[in-house]
Amino acid sequence: MVFEIDRQTIKDLDLFNEDGASVYSFFNNVKTIGGRKKLKELLETPSFDLEILTSRRDSIKFFNGKALELKVNKNELDLIEHYLAFNVGPLKPNVIDAYVKGIQYQYSANKDYYTISQGIADTRKLLKILADFYEELSKEADLPLPINIMLNAFAELFAKKTIQKLLQMDPKKRLGYLGTSYYDNLFRTVELNTLKDILKVVYELDAYITASKVVNDNDFCFPEYIENDLPYVNITGLYHPCIKNAVTNDVLIQKDKNICFLTGANMAGKSSYLKALGLAVYLAHVGFPVPAISMQTSVFKGLITTINLSDNISSGYSHYFSEVKRLKKVAEKIAEQDNLFIIFDELFKGTNVKDAYNASLATITALSKIKNSVFLISTHIVEIATELRLFENIDFKYFDSKIENGKPVFDFKLRDGVSSETLGYFIFKGEGIVQLLEQGAIKQK
Repeated sequence: MVFEIDRQTIKDLDLFNEDGASVYSFFNNVKTIGGRKKLKELLETPSFDLEILTSRRDSIKFFNGKALELKVNKNELDLIEHYLAFNVGPLKPNVIDAYVKGIQYQYSANKDYYTISQGIADTRKLLKILADFYEELSKEADLPLPINIMLNAFAELFAKKTIQKLLQMDPKKRLGYLGTSYYDNLFRTVELNTLKDILKVVYELDAYITASKVVNDNDFCFPEYIENDLPYVNITGLYHPCIKNAVTNDVLIQKDKNICFLTGANMAGKSSYLKALGLAVYLAHVGFPVPAISMQTSVFKGLITTINLSDNISSGYSHYFSEVKRLKKVAEKIAEQDNLFIIFDELFKGTNVKDAYNASLATITALSKIKNSVFLISTHIVEIATELRLFENIDFKYFDSKIENGKPVFDFKLRDGVSSETLGYFIFKGEGIVQLLEQGAIKQK
């Protein structure tokens, strides 16, 4: 069974937006195209398998703060990939064929021979870089399992006499026609699969090393996993990494308070907080660093958010009906799967106050009976808080706001309780819309 997540959640959390403003682009400082693909693959595969999560986390953590660096060149690696997949047959490692091919290239400037020669040169250079990296890596103790597997792959490669001989050669020494034929046959026939596997190792290392640098550069932390079937999240200093000078908040979610009822005025910080929390939970479930000082979490089996729900015009749905359909889909997932982390931002904002009140109260009342999942629900319908206080597992939180010098002021700090501020009409008045409309009316007289 796979970790439960859907396209709406991926969109809500801005994980892979194509416009560049995404969580993926935030991590994407890899050196290679293959590393970029591997990074995306890791970020696209959340899991609730504790062994997978700790393995990924520990592999990234291993490189954090270490001077180990892959001194590879993107363009050279691209050419090696092209060279190893080259659809021209390998050169034959005998004297006659080698000199015939070499002389033909000398007089006709054959592009195929150039690709082979340059591919061999770049592969030799890469092997030297990896040999140096392997030597440094071999000095490290207590390697995580994935890193140890990579180390063994390097050890197996560099134990081969043909590779040892190559590494002992002066890298500036020309191979000549016979040497070119010999190493082309070695690289593209004898060791072809080995070299392809080594490239995969390089790309995986590129992804891990890059992810590790995010921790120190952005004050991220490594998640700690709690082996407990009951929901638990404890975060210190949570923030959203895509918000400049973001205010941090602490989070504590426990089994006896598995529902958070979140209120606050517009622009007070509710949506940003929910996105930051959803993102932290997601990153923890791909084994990646999270934007916080510290994070301890139980392992959830899925993450479902409803933050930026759009009208479904093509299906003829109003915003409210889209909300209802979305809630039904989430309810079906709850019926199928336990231990989910679910976020609803502005529940039932697409209908009138009375219907929103009744629907919100009925929904949260039903959710209060589910103890093994987590629910965060933000709303402007603060009036239902009185009735919801009957349920002991609901935690009431709010973001404060106030008016200073005629302007709304927000500190974006999470507090216990229910918001009593309503700034919507104040903000509306502050924009002078009524005065503009009145001026328009005067002009038409």
